[in-house]
Amino acid sequence: MNESMVLSGSLCFLSMGDIIQLLGSSGSTGVLRLINRYAADPGFVYFSEGNPVNAKNGDRDGLNALYSLFGWVNGSFEFTREAIAADKKITKSRMGIILEGMKLLDDGHTKKVGPATAAGKAADLSRSPSGAAIVKGPLVDYMYVVDEEDFFDGEHIVEEGKHGSWIWVILEGVVDIVKESASGTVPIIRIGDGSFIGSMASFLLQGHIRTATAIAAGNVQLGVLDSQRLAQEYAGMSREFKIFLASLDKRLKQLTDCITEYHDGNVKVDDILKDKRVLIRQGKTKEQQLYVVKQGRAFVVRDTENGPVVLCHLYKGDFFGDVPFIHLAQEPEGASIYSSENIKIAKVEAGSMQNEYNRLSTTFKNMVDNMAACMCVTADVVCHSLSSKKTAPADSSIRQGG
Repeated sequence: MNESMVLSGSLCFLSMGDIIQLLGSSGSTGVLRLINRYAADPGFVYFSEGNPVNAKNGDRDGLNALYSLFGWVNGSFEFTREAIAADKKITKSRMGIILEGMKLLDDGHTKKVGPATAAGKAADLSRSPSGAAIVKGPLVDYMYVVDEEDFFDGEHIVEEGKHGSWIWVILEGVVDIVKESASGTVPIIRIGDGSFIGSMASFLLQGHIRTATAIAAGNVQLGVLDSQRLAQEYAGMSREFKIFLASLDKRLKQLTDCITEYHDGNVKVDDILKDKRVLIRQGKTKEQQLYVVKQGRAFVVRDTENGPVVLCHLYKGDFFGDVPFIHLAQEPEGASIYSSENIKIAKVEAGSMQNEYNRLSTTFKNMVDNMAACMCVTADVVCHSLSSKKTAPADSSIRQGG
């Protein structure tokens, strides 16, 4: 056995999206080799610090090759840790790749390579009731786990509107996150092994009110995290990094709220974006600067086939732009930033924040990474819910960013 091979398995058990999440969460550098008896040649994906940088499948390379490998629903894989000599042809974020790869497969644009029975199984493993990817976290760090709890299928773990200060990590099983709206229960996302239940506010604020309901989908085993230890680690962080984490936490909450607001038809996109100007244009990936809002308001907006979708509002102290150490799949790659006329922003030295992120405990770093992954998927659900209602805004000038 190759001593540098650190992961291997069956594509019937782990889909391409699952493998990318797993290697990404561990920050792995090396080569993923895939073998499928229904394909003439093996496929390769090259990772640098957990991010796919290139891929090869036959005569294809880059993103096209990687997306084609999502169709490999049968076969085996092995990941070997080694230095990467391949050219960097992929810059898209991990979750952005996963979401787009699964969408291309679902829409029939990616050819399935393998028996039909395996294809059905892979789809079941990687989709939630809302049609979004299941969010899985990295391998659990048991250093912060102080107790274990079991929940049975359909049992409520937490309920929206109730007080609670516990935060859990999923040791085994799947949990549905849902919210209540005026028209009934709305599914948000489905989370699996290694994901967290409860936001950072759960252990930082006394009397914290839960903003969503978590329901066991099948039998679930949870690890109870040491809230006091997490709070102590948070207390030792710099003020700027604390504000950054709070900004991420608020953005995720707004995204989940957005789903119910769009579901009930309460969002007037034309009114929100009227007289607003564009600070960052979606798709301009060369924009690699992080900013903080000093005055005024900004808006994270994704352009879709049905028009612009406002994902969240940013206020004084909120951050936006390129975050080099986590991947949100929003601005600049997957969203624009609009602003009010009185906006004032400042550039942020992301290097010092990245150093602080690198010093986090494994559990806290996993929490931040999982929060970013949930933001990616939830933003996709927001756009999916709008698309399913076919409620495109009427103002074409806004649709073009004018």
